[in-house]
Amino acid sequence: MKKTRIYLLIAVCLTVGFALGLAFDKLFTKSYAAGSDSQLPAEVPSEVSEMSSARSADYEIVNIYGRKYIIFSSGSDIEVLEY
Repeated sequence: MKKTRIYLLIAVCLTVGFALGLAFDKLFTKSYAAGSDSQLPAEVPSEVSEMSSARSADYEIVNIYGRKYIIFSSGSDIEVLEY
């Protein structure tokens, strides 16, 4: 095969792959921050010990089953770290 045909084949494969990736993005990935109604069950012992804001992110420190977690939220992004 000529070099130009190989480059054309690679470009076509990349274009088709990119188009399929855009088309099926929500099918294969989960949106963790989309559901704001997801809450812990009432029987889970938890308490919020501190809530505040730092620069562009809000955070709160939560006790769940005796462990402390810090939850950062900025817009639709949420990150949970063990404190």
